[in-house]
Amino acid sequence: MTTILANDLQRMLKQVAPHASTDDTLPALTAVHLEARDGFLYAVTTDRFTMAVSRQAILNTGEWKTAISGTHIPTLLSWLKANTDISITVIGGDIPTVTLNGTVNSLTVAALSDSTVMPDWRRLVRKYFDMGINPVPLTGVTTKYLDRWKNAAQVLHLWQAAPGAAFVFMDDRSEFIGMQMPIRDDQTSREGLFDGWRKSLTRYADVDDIRFNLDEDMVDRDGDPWKYSGEDRGGEPLVHLLGIEDDVFTLASAVSQFGLRPAA
Repeated sequence: MTTILANDLQRMLKQVAPHASTDDTLPALTAVHLEARDGFLYAVTTDRFTMAVSRQAILNTGEWKTAISGTHIPTLLSWLKANTDISITVIGGDIPTVTLNGTVNSLTVAALSDSTVMPDWRRLVRKYFDMGINPVPLTGVTTKYLDRWKNAAQVLHLWQAAPGAAFVFMDDRSEFIGMQMPIRDDQTSREGLFDGWRKSLTRYADVDDIRFNLDEDMVDRDGDPWKYSGEDRGGEPLVHLLGIEDDVFTLASAVSQFGLRPAA
């Protein structure tokens, strides 16, 4: 038997339930897997694209594990709202059940068969913890899975150890850990993506037959450096001598008066 606060179990189920599969041909992936071990209750789900693990310190007698179909989770969450301290009793066998005894009443839900096996989540998580950190020049995610993380925590820390490695998400309280697989795309490069935006992200201005890239340095006829101020007047860029930001000129007047030209 395991004792836990209803609010804690509710949090755990909300954190992991969105990561369960809806493909009922794979019962192990549609379920929330519960396990009492090492002084913690764990809740785990995965559909192979994302994985979520939540844990809570508990008072426990003995170790046990079970799996509850995702279809029962809404009922379970509603029941938890009416109770505070609860105890969980798991009965295996031909017809396994999970009984929750609360402060108001009890609830018994059918569990999946004892042969319903969850992938070894500990091994999978350790795999990405143990990887050395490598440069990741470009990565990507499938956005439809991002909504699954909204109940995990207010702030999630994440890293990706190497290209193609799973993103690992963790909260500050050491109560939640999750993973999401990146997209696999060897054809797209960071430079290729940036090239499509380069024109929009770079400001150019023409004065007479001179083209200025306003992100780059300019010099006057004496070789003194000038900068674009980041502001315009009447549609014309304003520039200033480096270190004298308060004294601005339109680019055209600076070209005419001071012989301004691109430094490069």
